[in-house]
Amino acid sequence: MRGISPMQARIDLQMLQDNWRTSPNAIFGQALSLMVLLWLIRDWPLAAWQWLVPTAGLTALWIAVTGMARHFRRFGITASGYRRWRRALLGWHLMQGTLWGALAVALLAVADADWKLALVAAALVYAYTVMLVSVHDWGVALAGSAPLLLLAMTQLLIDGQPASSYLALVMGASMGTSMVVTRHISRRLREGLLLRNENADLVLQLREEVNNVTRAKARAEIADRQKGEFFASVSHDLRQPLHVLMLLSSALRPHLQAAEGHGLLDKMQTALGSLSMMFERMFDVARIDAQRIDYHPKACALGDLWRRLDSEFAVLCAHKGLRWQLDETEAWAQADPHVLERILRNLLNNAVRYTDTGGVRLRARTRGPWVVCQVWDSGMGVDRTHRHRIFEDYFQAHNDGRRSSEGLGLGLAVVRRLSLLGPTPVSLRSRPGRGSCFSVRLPSLVPASGTLPRPTPAGRGATEARQAPPQQQPRSRRPASPTHAPGVLLLIEDDPEVREGTAVLLNQHGWLTAAASTPEGAVAALVALQQVGQMPDGAMPAALISDHRLGLSINGLQAIQQLRYEFGEDLPAFLLTGEATPGLADEARGAKVHLLHKPLQADRLLRLLDKATAPGDPTSRARPRDAA
Repeated sequence: MRGISPMQARIDLQMLQDNWRTSPNAIFGQALSLMVLLWLIRDWPLAAWQWLVPTAGLTALWIAVTGMARHFRRFGITASGYRRWRRALLGWHLMQGTLWGALAVALLAVADADWKLALVAAALVYAYTVMLVSVHDWGVALAGSAPLLLLAMTQLLIDGQPASSYLALVMGASMGTSMVVTRHISRRLREGLLLRNENADLVLQLREEVNNVTRAKARAEIADRQKGEFFASVSHDLRQPLHVLMLLSSALRPHLQAAEGHGLLDKMQTALGSLSMMFERMFDVARIDAQRIDYHPKACALGDLWRRLDSEFAVLCAHKGLRWQLDETEAWAQADPHVLERILRNLLNNAVRYTDTGGVRLRARTRGPWVVCQVWDSGMGVDRTHRHRIFEDYFQAHNDGRRSSEGLGLGLAVVRRLSLLGPTPVSLRSRPGRGSCFSVRLPSLVPASGTLPRPTPAGRGATEARQAPPQQQPRSRRPASPTHAPGVLLLIEDDPEVREGTAVLLNQHGWLTAAASTPEGAVAALVALQQVGQMPDGAMPAALISDHRLGLSINGLQAIQQLRYEFGEDLPAFLLTGEATPGLADEARGAKVHLLHKPLQADRLLRLLDKATAPGDPTSRARPRDAA
């Protein structure tokens, strides 16, 4: 097997094994034929040695071959033993054909014309049978049939009779024809076997490649999931310093006297706002990819969501000099309210960012079994060539320079991911230079007969539109002054830098803070304020601010519950979190706690505190002595 390719060597070994697996099965038929033939010629004038020697030789050969066949079935044939087993196979068929030929010569010498014809026919049948059984191996077919036919032809020619010569000619022609056909078939079978093995190798290679690709894909998915889980896990730790920077930058304003300093501070706060937005988009993508956000559909009143979005985007549009239009709706839909709010919030942020003049509009329209929430803007629009990519990660059609103020291009990517969590498909219609309309389709619900429509706020009709004159638009992020005297706040924060930065900001705006890392520490700080006379005995704190992840055996909601037990269930409470814990918003709403996400703008925190502790608010608390 030297000098040939590995595949050809494998084919030769396979053919040899097939021969040793099938050829020994013909021994029983040949032995039976030999016994019948000996019985038929028992009265022929033959010397005993003429039939006894071939018979003994065939018997001994068959016994040896049977032993080798048993050895083959037990141990098989290895590549190193190919040559020995191949020689044994050829020697077996050559000796078998020769012994049958010797017996045929002895019989043809004494047979009459009829028996000669019968013996020639038997010899041809035997030769064709050997060729048919060994057609895939031309060498074996030649070794098994040629000796018998050649010896028989020689004996017929020696007779010198015309009939015998004719029979010899027929046997020669048959042998030549059969050898040519067998050779051709053997070559075709070998080529087919070679092609089959090549295909098998290609299939194995393809299967290995598919397995490699599958394993690589699995590793990539695991790495991507681990990356998402890493970002989702460290989001709280990354938000903390950004949250401190935003609070301290606001606390720095009173210490800057020159107008240039205020301008630089405004730019720094703008950069921090952009960084906060980038972090928020990146963490949203990471949480969704890490499958940390579930979709829980339920009956959702769009009017409640509209009011929450109105309070936020009316201010954002006013700051930018845009017209904010909100179409009141009493529609109900089946959706996850948190996922839907985040989708609409991202779409509205995107509309405000890319609209310089005109306005932004939010409305809901009922279309058969669907409710379609639409966000309209009069911005620059989206070119048709970009619409198929507008929801891709990091794609920004109008920000080729990658300006940080325009974000990372993840806002609509987050919308796409959130829409895939549930049956909330998002579509886009846009005309360049005229504006865009993003639509979110939701299954519509009809409230039960006992459910009354939610009242519309006083002074607001079915459609509300606000537009502040451009000259009256507040451009500075400087928080407005409170409308009443601040009081004492309880502050629970386990991070010293965040706790100190928050306390500095609150103190600058007139609040007194009883800050600590535990509820017990906050109570002790409150007692200390009473002891130094800054807070009268028996007075209650005005509000409570707590981080959610405190690094204790309790979380922020439990800390708020513990302090409300001390100071009353109506104590206004704010829960700060840097994570998107599933179900936290529902828990906070059930506990009547304001949930705020880090990083948080200082002016928003101060406005919420001012609103929650206003004198007209039924939850307002007693004031300290020096702040009355």
